[in-house]
Amino acid sequence: MAHHHDHASPTRRSALLTTAGLGALGASALVCGPPALAAAHPAPSAAPTGSRLSFAPVPIARKDEVTVPEGYTVRVLAPWGAPIGPRGPRWRPDASDTAAAALRQVGTGHGGVEYLPLGPGHDGNRRGLLVLTHATADPVLLHADGGRSATAAHAAKEMASLGVTVLRIELRDGRWRVLADGLNRRLTPSSPVAFSGPLDGHSALDTGAEALGLLGGFAHAATPWGTFLNGEDTLADAFGTDDRRWRPTPEQERYGLTADTPDYGWHAHHPRFDLAEAPREVHRFGWTVEVDPFAPNAAPVKRTALGRLAARGAAVAESRGYAVVYLSDDAHLYKFVTARPWRDIRNATTSPLDEGTLHAARLDTDGTGAWIPLVHGREGLRTGFRDQADVLLRAREAADAVGATALREPGQPAVHPVTGTVYCPESAGPGGGRVLAWTEGSGDHGAAVMSWREFARPEPGPGTDPAGTVFGAPGGVHCGVDGRLWITTDVPAVAEPERRVRLGNSALLCADPETGEVRRFLTGPPGCAISGVSSTPDQGTLFVTVHGPGSAGEGDDGPTAQDPRAVSNWPGFDPRGRPRSAVVVVSRRDGGRVGT
Repeated sequence: MAHHHDHASPTRRSALLTTAGLGALGASALVCGPPALAAAHPAPSAAPTGSRLSFAPVPIARKDEVTVPEGYTVRVLAPWGAPIGPRGPRWRPDASDTAAAALRQVGTGHGGVEYLPLGPGHDGNRRGLLVLTHATADPVLLHADGGRSATAAHAAKEMASLGVTVLRIELRDGRWRVLADGLNRRLTPSSPVAFSGPLDGHSALDTGAEALGLLGGFAHAATPWGTFLNGEDTLADAFGTDDRRWRPTPEQERYGLTADTPDYGWHAHHPRFDLAEAPREVHRFGWTVEVDPFAPNAAPVKRTALGRLAARGAAVAESRGYAVVYLSDDAHLYKFVTARPWRDIRNATTSPLDEGTLHAARLDTDGTGAWIPLVHGREGLRTGFRDQADVLLRAREAADAVGATALREPGQPAVHPVTGTVYCPESAGPGGGRVLAWTEGSGDHGAAVMSWREFARPEPGPGTDPAGTVFGAPGGVHCGVDGRLWITTDVPAVAEPERRVRLGNSALLCADPETGEVRRFLTGPPGCAISGVSSTPDQGTLFVTVHGPGSAGEGDDGPTAQDPRAVSNWPGFDPRGRPRSAVVVVSRRDGGRVGT
């Protein structure tokens, strides 16, 4: 979860195919970004025998490149600034692009990624939609002058560079390409949005103005009915005020809101982001947002039944036909269970996510746990909350009130497709974080109880790294159809400078859930987080987001307007350019399943 330790400062950075999806199948291909990356970094030795992970782990890395095991290829797709249409403006390496250009280009600060197949079977492994979230912008890299002045033009470009990108992609002649297509689009903090569920039309969200804005975050999930979910965990970056009389309420404090947003300053040019002037506007953000990538004219919908969590992670499972959404915020684990089987509702006019019950997790020291319903009137929620709408609006406070377990920055969860075990990282804490696992009672995702354990912990101390297992600050887990776990890390978020140096660049690890074995599969360029993972249904292609290369960790020297390449110049290595967030596409040279 990229650099959330300092939310207010992004520079330091704390397969359903609908009829609509068949339209506008463009013929011309747009090849995004450099044709190929540096050659795959050869691993030092052959893989140990007897393991389900057949690749040799890559070493800890500090070079300005992406490395993968021998026998794999890696290419860049959809970097920041690549045009999303056939006549879209080309990205300018000196960052002189305007906000108008940015709206027609891939956004920056790639967070989550989901691949949605366009068609059944083998065809779906070659044609699909790629949905990307854009979570943070580093003003030093985004603006030609290094972002020194918080001008209206700067605010407009920042807003135009964040949010979500939808792209149609296709595997042609062994290469994934972005196609010109009517489904390609950008959604930003200025796009019209809709609300549904218990707070639709509620006075707490009524500002008297049109509802605008989707904030891209790191939480990302695909639903069984072919839509995309995004959590707005970056809301504290967007809001601020110059009113010296303003003081945060306990609720605002619980969502990380402060007067000072030194990197964006949107409130100076857009009063709706001014906490003193428009206090209700912030209630319109922090929701789980549902985007239908196959309906390019449909507004994103903020599903208020899932609570205003500013979610850092999301994953969707099923329980006897009911949809279950696992979520995390800055401290708690949650799950939302739909009121009815999702197929019954999907055939009607409403979303399956409009009615249901939100729960928060209590993890007990004996390895058991319980899901506590966040329902007004129940124990802990009888006083202090006006009604159920207030519980959902202040869901973080509600979780505190019922005694949900406080974790250290839980991240993106994943559900094992066979065992149903849920895995979720805790990205901060002693030893650099850990990965938790839990199994629901009777194996039912709708259960009220669970058993939990620690699945993986970074190896302590400065020791050697013979098996490629040392890691830190795990931010997310992805689980493919074969059950292998992919663990993303965010080294610049590690607090201790000496530990950051020891860990090298952020990495993607592969884990065997049966044996607990963990191996480093991919390393990114300096300053980046590896923040999102998705794959084709056959796992022949892995899509990995490289978030914020070239930015500085806490207390490190970073890029400047004079030298934006001080930390990294990946992936273009233009001597007059700058680093760019991007997706990397990883596949095996022999066409087999990635990671085996």
